[in-house]
Parts: sequence; structure tokens; C-alpha cells
Amino acid sequence: MGSPRQILAVTKGHGYDRNSFSELLDVLPGIACTQVEQPAAQLHFSGAEPDRWDAYLLYDMPGFAFKPDRSHPDLFDPPRAFRDDFTSLIERGHGFVFVHHALAAWPTWEEYASIMGGRFRFVRDDRHPDSGYRHAVEQRITPAGGAVGHPVLDGLQDGFTITDELYLSEIHHADITPLLVTDAELTDRTLWSTWNAVIGRRDTNDGWEHPRGSGVVAWVRNHPRSRIVYLQFGDGAAAFGNPAFRRLLANALHWVSDRRSENE
Repeated sequence: MGSPRQILAVTKGHGYDRNSFSELLDVLPGIACTQVEQPAAQLHFSGAEPDRWDAYLLYDMPGFAFKPDRSHPDLFDPPRAFRDDFTSLIERGHGFVFVHHALAAWPTWEEYASIMGGRFRFVRDDRHPDSGYRHAVEQRITPAGGAVGHPVLDGLQDGFTITDELYLSEIHHADITPLLVTDAELTDRTLWSTWNAVIGRRDTNDGWEHPRGSGVVAWVRNHPRSRIVYLQFGDGAAAFGNPAFRRLLANALHWVSDRRSENE
């Protein structure tokens, strides 16, 4: 067996179970993960640092600073140097796996959402509804039409059951290839408004309307050089310990790492 893939796992910006997340990373076959928090992690996107990493695993959610009274979050842009470094790595063919709440990161940076293939919106405005959530939903996950045989789904062709958080969020369907879908109903009647939770009205849907979700919970973002995968799973210990999710994450990290090897 060859040397393990060297993966930089980026965290911070959203609460999570650190012990179970670290345990997850430790058991991924053929993979060695190094965890670095934001904003220190940004140093690993510049200069010669990216040569150390076969791929990046983003489990962070920067770009928010919630006010003590929770009346409205302060939103802030990423540093210009980090934006340039990040987009340069994409163009050079580095692989990225975005996990769970990374879909909500850098809310003021539109290109970031374009790179991921979607956006979870904490904030409601005149043009966009806020996204929805619901914790601890038992759901059946199956391959999307045409996805059977994709390397990221190796060993998961029959689907799996998982208990995890659901999202009702924006997906750029024209730019992605769906990998997995959930059987859970994704509507503004079955999930909760995130904006209401932000302003202290948790688990209410007053004033919230959102189009029905497609059910896609994992996808590949089509890009000419980089391999980019988004996995919605990963809210906590129940998901981290799920054997199917562990296999899915390992598959994704190996697959996105392979593209970098091809480009060298």
C-alpha cells in the first residue's frame, strides 16, 4: 500500500463534536488528515503550502459574527489574498470536499457558492429566502439517477440509512452532477426557518416561504480541472459514526486527490 493521502481539514465558524469528528478522520482508510482552524488555515492555501496537501476537506463556516442580541449577524468578506489563493488552487486542479455547514461559509462571496455548486443562506433578503434545517432526521439515501458506478459511491450502490440534519437550501442544479438523494420531504412545512432561528424565534416558520427541495444531498461540481464534491451529511456523532458516511467521505477524498495527481 502506498503512502496515505495528505488532507488538510479546515474547521471553525460553527459548533461541532470535536472528538467524534477527529475519530472520523482518524479511521478513514489510506488518508492522513491534519486539522487547522480558520483563520490560520488560510496560510495553507498560499505559496508552497498547497504542495503538502493532496486535497482539502472544508468543514468550516467563516464569514459570520453573530451579535450578542442576535438581531442580525455581521457578515464579512474573506481577505483578498485568500480569495486569490483559493481560486488559483481550483484552477490548478486541487481537489476539494465540502462537508455539511461549509455550504453556508463566506455568505458575501458569491464565487465561493459558485465553486461549491450551492448556498445555504442564514439571512433572508428581498431576493432570496433563508434556507431551512431540521435536526436528527432518519432518512434513506439512494444514488441519484445516472450516478451508480461513480467512484465516490463505490460500495454504496444500494444506498444507506442515516440519521442526520436536513437542509432545504439553494442548489445550482445546472452546474452539478447529483450523486445522492434523500427520501425525506424537503419543504417549508417540514423544516424550520434558519433566519427565524438566528433572530431568536427557533423552530418557527412565521413569514418563511421556500421552494420545495430536489432531495439532492451530495453532488459533484462540474469543473474543467478540479474535482469538487459536496456532502450534506455531518451534523454530529450519529453521522460521523455511520459506516456508510465514513466510506462516502473516504471515497470522495481519494477521488478528488486523484485529479491533482493527473494534473502534475
